Amino acid sequence: MKSIYKLILLSWVVLGVSCYNDYDDPQPDQPYTDADFKAEGLDYISIKELKSTFWSETGAGTGAVASLPITEPLYTRGKVITTDRYGSIYKSVFLYDEKTESAIELKLNSGNYVFYAPGRELFVKLQGLVLGNYRGMVSIGAASGNNEYSNDNIELPVMIAEHVFRGEQIGMSKADTLVVNSSNYKSLSDDDLGRLVRFEGVTSTFGKAPWGYKNNFPNYFANQTSYDVTSEGGLDGVSWTDFIQGTPTWAAMGKMDGAGVTSTYFYGSAWFSYNPTDAGADSNAPAGNYVVRTSGYAHFRDEAIPADGSVVDLTAIYVKYTNSSGRYVTYQLTLNDGADVVVK
Repeated sequence: MKSIYKLILLSWVVLGVSCYNDYDDPQPDQPYTDADFKAEGLDYISIKELKSTFWSETGAGTGAVASLPITEPLYTRGKVITTDRYGSIYKSVFLYDEKTESAIELKLNSGNYVFYAPGRELFVKLQGLVLGNYRGMVSIGAASGNNEYSNDNIELPVMIAEHVFRGEQIGMSKADTLVVNSSNYKSLSDDDLGRLVRFEGVTSTFGKAPWGYKNNFPNYFANQTSYDVTSEGGLDGVSWTDFIQGTPTWAAMGKMDGAGVTSTYFYGSAWFSYNPTDAGADSNAPAGNYVVRTSGYAHFRDEAIPADGSVVDLTAIYVKYTNSSGRYVTYQLTLNDGADVVVK
């Protein structure tokens, strides 16, 4: 029995769950450095180079499902700039490389905030993993068995232990957040996708966007259906009209009319803008218009969206979403926490 216990404990250590590296003579966990991977003969590739290689090697359009298996002995690194502690980020961490000012999603399992807190440097052995594109966003993940997805999450503990290594807990700094305001928002580009961005003085906007988004804002989505202020039915006995015209929240959870006792979790979409009257071109959202999309499982789901016309400072991960042909581009924002939106 004692031997079995030791074996179980040792497996936890190998997976990085324990904070000690030896059962009989525990020592503080030593953070990995570049030297550890160079000693194995691995070559470093920056996050920026990794994303550039994906687009050049696949030749894929931004909306296409495309994969690039990594067959060479490479590693990359970046600082964690997200947390899944509050339920908004799910099964992912976003890594930022300050030197190249580039970020990428690393698709993992849940509970990442326990081991990969914001400010922690992570190293990723890339050989055997897959770069994938989903609607304009490149990520690092495992091979997927579903043709509709370009890669999948690295969920098995043994696979995480093989590819993901904790470096130093550096901590977050001002340089990790790109600051945008009404005078420079047009400088944002696809090179900034995945970064943590603070939008200063952006306006919460309700109603119909003049670009190609079909629903009014705010709106809610579940089971392949969107609901806005014009929708029939309701939630928990309150009509969608009354709910949205009252105090709409970042996301929603409740019993739909006619659904019995089963609760439904709804994604919420809220619009923030520097230029809400700009119609854009070719059904794409114009620069300065952003959709904050929040999971119905987020801990701050029931917190109110800032009222229509409220000016806020908002810090979030900057992402992109298109249709399969790369059109109907919407730039979305994913909050780490509801506290990252401050009404001015």
